[in-house]
Amino acid sequence: MPKFLRVTLKSSTQKAIGKSRIYAKHVILHLLSRESWAEAQVHGQLIAPSITTEGFAHCSTEHQMVDVANKYYRGTRDLVLLNIDPDKLTSPLKFEPPAHLDGSPALPHEPLFPHIYGPINLDAVIEVIDFPCRPNGEFVAPPQLNTFSVVNISHAPRHWQRAAELSVTEWMKYFPNDTVQTYFDLYGLTGQYEGHFAETYIAVNPEDELFGMAILVDDDELPESNEPGPWLAAVLTVPSTRRNGVGSTLVQQVVQRAYQLGHHELFLYTSDQQEWYAKKGWIPIRETPLNGIAHTVMRLPLGN
Repeated sequence: MPKFLRVTLKSSTQKAIGKSRIYAKHVILHLLSRESWAEAQVHGQLIAPSITTEGFAHCSTEHQMVDVANKYYRGTRDLVLLNIDPDKLTSPLKFEPPAHLDGSPALPHEPLFPHIYGPINLDAVIEVIDFPCRPNGEFVAPPQLNTFSVVNISHAPRHWQRAAELSVTEWMKYFPNDTVQTYFDLYGLTGQYEGHFAETYIAVNPEDELFGMAILVDDDELPESNEPGPWLAAVLTVPSTRRNGVGSTLVQQVVQRAYQLGHHELFLYTSDQQEWYAKKGWIPIRETPLNGIAHTVMRLPLGN
């Protein structure tokens, strides 16, 4: 079995999913203050300030909105999201590279964002969603935007190929000898060991696109490891889904499954996500090198 079961939240390359497929659902969201929305209702249409300065209204998909909110509006109170039906828009809608405020050009793998070139007619707004920030100012996706589900990959063999492709892309610098076939065979194998600490969970959207994955495994093959296991391993999310709860949901699925199987602790090792896991209750217990890169082994107590 390859030693690929390394924990990270770093995403695989954008091209692994394909931009046209990401936006197949055409959920278009516009963020504004409750006051601005009230004014738009009085005037019968919404004219975003950026229409004057840039020629279009900035929008996001459901997988982009939280990142946008935390980058530009963190700590802002009294915001709402407009869920817009693109088929009802009277102004042109275009998916384009992000317009950086500092004028710098978009990078090759940055996702496309929806831009509305003109006023937003109110009959195109199909839902107004309250979008409060947390006490610390952070935004998280409202329940209406959690459009994915988590399933055991053993029940979805159609995703083995995609999961293998994503895994090769993500882990190649650590395990250069592993191939797509290596991972494909592994996911097929884990599907036969349900209940025996080799379970792979994937997040998929309503269009059955793979958003991310995580594994519960009894032995993560970490050199010189004395931890009894089991391990949370191979946490992976695609770029468009980050900060929308995909990674957290996958991790929680593995945690719940380990507890369900009677375990009282769970382990992982990570090179760069110590702070993210610490906020979720994981405790660092030691440092260890892996292929020349420093990693932290962490432990999560499970119940009493």
